[in-house]
Amino acid sequence: MKLALGTVQFGLDYGISNKQGQVDKAQVADILTQAANLGIDTLDCAGAYGNSEQVIGAQLSSLAHQAKFTIVSKIPALHSQSDNITEHFEQTLTDLQVENIDTLLFHHADNILFHPNRVKIFQQLEALKAQQKVKRIGASLYSPEQLIAISEQYTIDIAQVPLNIFDQRFITNDILTLCQQKHIKLHARSLFLQGLLLIEVNELASYFSPFKDKIDAFTSLADYLGCSRLALALSIVPHGIAPSLKQSADEIIEKVVVGVCSSEQLIEIVTAYQHAKELSISTEELQSLADNRLEFINPSLWKI
Repeated sequence: MKLALGTVQFGLDYGISNKQGQVDKAQVADILTQAANLGIDTLDCAGAYGNSEQVIGAQLSSLAHQAKFTIVSKIPALHSQSDNITEHFEQTLTDLQVENIDTLLFHHADNILFHPNRVKIFQQLEALKAQQKVKRIGASLYSPEQLIAISEQYTIDIAQVPLNIFDQRFITNDILTLCQQKHIKLHARSLFLQGLLLIEVNELASYFSPFKDKIDAFTSLADYLGCSRLALALSIVPHGIAPSLKQSADEIIEKVVVGVCSSEQLIEIVTAYQHAKELSISTEELQSLADNRLEFINPSLWKI
């Protein structure tokens, strides 16, 4: 199963299309149970996601859940005066009620690019791997330039990157070749662009008016194909990569992180992903929707 379960909604009111707010604990239990039943084996967590790791930990203490999930977590943003990642990691272990995790990432890639003690903090991450407290290490990124810079300075196993119909910067030939050469696996996030791809056009904030041409083109393509916008959004993974790169990309893109607020939403996404894989759509059609305007494809820059 290529889909992984994002958990930010378990601790925060997250996403512009989220009308339910933070997911309550009972619903988290239902979502985790449904995820396991659907074959989803990876949880994408972070210390910065409110109290989500504590909520998840209470569920993972059940052997039935604990046996089915591997964990990805992230070190919160470090300020210039902070250079000890170990205490953050130990808090994650305490909150999740586990002794080790599969993958640990820097939540802010700039910490290992520009922090005054960046070499020291990365060595701490390497030490956790050497101690077998984590199996794999890496960073969460926003741009291909960050990936290039990090790969030149450090050895990482995982890069978590944005990928969606409009943001296709990480599935170019150059980036996929770099990942193959450096043995870096990608975990794709932001597949629905914080839910933007699933909102009705007439409900969008005025901020998105300059990008209406691309949003309309996305909706029109879904109508032409006779599929839901959800299925079309998910199709970027099986169909958005040039055929000559497809085999290597399947290996490089290890997981696709999706967040939900209910078990029903999770079932809908898994069903739509199966439909997405069967769509008769060309790489060229999907590539025509790519957009490099950062004020559109980077939610941290949105002014809404």
